[in-house]
Amino acid sequence: PIRQLIDSERPKFDAMLRALEGDLHRSAVVGSGPHRDTWILRFLMGFGWDVKVAVEKFRTMLDFRERYRIDDIRKRFEGGMQYKDIPGYEDHVKYLESTVNLSSGTAIDGSPINIERTCHFDIASLLAIDVELQDAYAIHTLEYTAYTVDTCVAETGCLKGFIKIMDLDGASMSHVSSLYKWTTSFKRRKERLGANFIDCYPEFYSQIVLIHAPSFFSALWTVAKPFIPARTLKKIKMFTDDAKGKEALCSIISPLVLPGDFGGQCEAGDWRMKP
Repeated sequence: PIRQLIDSERPKFDAMLRALEGDLHRSAVVGSGPHRDTWILRFLMGFGWDVKVAVEKFRTMLDFRERYRIDDIRKRFEGGMQYKDIPGYEDHVKYLESTVNLSSGTAIDGSPINIERTCHFDIASLLAIDVELQDAYAIHTLEYTAYTVDTCVAETGCLKGFIKIMDLDGASMSHVSSLYKWTTSFKRRKERLGANFIDCYPEFYSQIVLIHAPSFFSALWTVAKPFIPARTLKKIKMFTDDAKGKEALCSIISPLVLPGDFGGQCEAGDWRMKP
């Protein structure tokens, strides 16, 4: 539960609140609303309970929210905007085989589920999309993720994060060059947006499961790891043994919710989004 986590580190939590006293008014969503304590807790956990670093990152996040009017994006989600209505959705969805929020249900502990067939992405076509539209799509997707998780936390009183499944079926060595292009694009986006936008959303994924990984995947993994925060790396489990991967997924997601390709029994909800 959120309260227990806060009470277990009360001195650090209170120290961060004091340090941010003059900044929290800058966002009604994360600074002065009902989600404030959860966001402060996520930043403390995400940056190793180092109050000084967490405060610095939190202020950077507030700058990011103000610059791109992200509180306004949150209001539109709260007002009923669906993920399919965000800028760039139609331009991106035809090159992605994924669901940001699985329609068939949640994990056993109530966490939302995100699935992507990573090696089926058309990277060249995605990178050819206008960069302003790419950025708008990325910003809205991040905030949709946060909105979904914040809603889950408000309903349960417990800290939650997405469970992300990355299906690596079909991976080949040719994906090394695609991954390099994608990570280069990621670095350029950080430069355009003026912030490491991933650091603005710490601890919004609780587990990341890589399934159907080929034995040579270590080469791809070597390229990708430097771009993944250390706190995220700790949450990643990779399976080259399909049976063990499916067994692991079924231990955290009911087979009635999990699509058949991953060891479950649900076919109807394979790639459909929740409304």
